[in-house]
Amino acid sequence: MKSLPRFVVAVILLAAPAAGRAQTVAELPDDKFKLLVEKTAAYTKALNAARVVQKSYDRYATWADIKTGPTGKEKTIDGVLDISGAAGEIADAGAKGPGMWPPLPNVDSAAQKLAQSAAALAPVVKSASEYYAQKKYKADAAKHGQELHAQMLPMFQQFFANELALRRELNVVLEDVERRNLAQIEKEHGKNYDWYLHSFLLAAKGLADLLPNHVDGAPIENARYRARFANLQAAYTEFAQYCQQHPAEAQKAVTTKSLDEFVAATRILRGILDAPKADHQVYVSKVNDLATKYDALMAQTTTAAR
Repeated sequence: MKSLPRFVVAVILLAAPAAGRAQTVAELPDDKFKLLVEKTAAYTKALNAARVVQKSYDRYATWADIKTGPTGKEKTIDGVLDISGAAGEIADAGAKGPGMWPPLPNVDSAAQKLAQSAAALAPVVKSASEYYAQKKYKADAAKHGQELHAQMLPMFQQFFANELALRRELNVVLEDVERRNLAQIEKEHGKNYDWYLHSFLLAAKGLADLLPNHVDGAPIENARYRARFANLQAAYTEFAQYCQQHPAEAQKAVTTKSLDEFVAATRILRGILDAPKADHQVYVSKVNDLATKYDALMAQTTTAAR
């Protein structure tokens, strides 16, 4: 994928009337920082919901020719997943997020655009889901399937473009939030288990952000992947060494199984990217596997933190 540049997000420098100057995320009072975290969590939830749209498209692309559309004569016709629930979650974030403190002009705008594209896409996908579930393509020789295809494709592409835009803008804020969390942990407890875990998760997020958001997305740039993999490997090594040196602390905290599985998946994908002529289906399979492992990692560590 293309480089994800650091966008200028105006609200990361928040107005501080008393001081008459800008205020960074690191300088925010705890109550204001909590509000920022709550707002980013709402948008992160929307991006997680966008995964459902990705899976819907990916399923459709496994059996239908994306360039020409369905014929109704395919060996396997697996339909398309309904995305109504996911679209609702995205719409909720797009409606409520901009009104939450602090104002994040670039992020808020991107969230609203994502919500709009999801709202436009959802009813068309629902119609397609019902059309294939009821096997109506048999009666009209997939004529309506062709019509639905012509409607869905540009809407899917617009959705993925908006999803990428929101992810890019939000990542700038999340990076600063995570760095403040790291600094706070170190200040209060030193470099303990939580510090090394958060450091690893920050590196894991940086690598996961390179994954394409749908099966036909631009391929990952190998050099960029290798650089972020090196950061991940260094953080993983430090985390593992700390666990070995402090077994009691590591044992009472989160298990390392999901971390190990995620790192193993990153190594496999690195090998695929290094191959002179990697098979595209194998590449897609390993990208999906890595995304699944990342979701599992985040689910486990979030549950443990709670």
